[in-house]
Amino acid sequence: MELYQQKGSKYWTADFVVNDRRIRKSTKQTKRSATMEVAMEFYRQAQRKQTPVRKGKALELAEFAEKKFLPFVRASSLDNDTKRYYETGWRLLAGSPAKHWRMDLIKTSEADLLQFPGSGANANCALRTLRRMLSLACDWEVIDRKPRITLRKEVERNAVFDSKLEERFLKVAGQPLRDVFLISHDSGMRPDEAIRMRWENILWDKNLIFVPEGKTENARRYVPLSDRVRELLLARQRKSDKKNSWVFPSPRKKGMHVSYFPIAKQFAKARKQAKIPKGVVLYSARHSFATDLLDRTGNIVLVGKILGHRSVTTTQRYLHPEIKGIAEIVNERNAIRATNEAAQKGQCHNSRHSQGFEGAGKAS
Repeated sequence: MELYQQKGSKYWTADFVVNDRRIRKSTKQTKRSATMEVAMEFYRQAQRKQTPVRKGKALELAEFAEKKFLPFVRASSLDNDTKRYYETGWRLLAGSPAKHWRMDLIKTSEADLLQFPGSGANANCALRTLRRMLSLACDWEVIDRKPRITLRKEVERNAVFDSKLEERFLKVAGQPLRDVFLISHDSGMRPDEAIRMRWENILWDKNLIFVPEGKTENARRYVPLSDRVRELLLARQRKSDKKNSWVFPSPRKKGMHVSYFPIAKQFAKARKQAKIPKGVVLYSARHSFATDLLDRTGNIVLVGKILGHRSVTTTQRYLHPEIKGIAEIVNERNAIRATNEAAQKGQCHNSRHSQGFEGAGKAS
């Protein structure tokens, strides 16, 4: 065991190892004699596989979330997308057994067994939130150490809406799902960006929509305003409340935009009615936009800029170009190669003949 005072601190810190686990804990003591007694108690408790005693009752995850974590997130300088991400993560955790876990007894193995609805990305939203909660709990000295939280494998979205799927989907999609889908499909906006559209951000005379904020710093951008999106927006504008700035106002909360979750439920119902594969999600409309734009322009940098990506590497994961014409391209290449080889053989043959005639003339 080692006792030391950190630079600038008047308190002694105990540093020791139990069962291959290093423990460093402030004793909150200024005298070395008293420090040794507290440090030995920490050591005995660690040997009994107990966390060093703290003042007050150990918090459950739900209590920590409601009293400390969520208020901190809402009052922090984090961007709005990150705040929504943590709110969603806690909503998922609150629906799992982790809600009643004691903060000081959470283990890596227990977190690995948690199950969440939806894809791996959904599970990772909850696990990243849990990881952040535990990190803050350490900073605030609610717990002494944080366990390692392992993320799940995420399967990249590789499905797109082709013309047939789009037609089937639009026949059964209700509002506001239908309009959100068309905006995302024709502009490359994320569905949640479409939901948060404001009327003042539509540049009617320039055929552009301004996205003021989003998932990354590059999300602040302009996206195209297609004719069919213009028509649906004009129809919405005629029916809208002139005092409300949201294109998709909430039917329940005055002054707010509609939530993503009822639209997600609408999509799940429409997908079942249209018999659309499970791999195709609402976000696939954005992938379809990216794929079509690359097919027609061949400019991946332009595609990434419109999508609001930081790097081309990110954009590449969104692109699913058609490969049905690749065989014809390969056949053309092979035909050109065969023609060139035949031409080279002909030149060699003619060269040998010309050399033979010259030799015969010299011999005569």
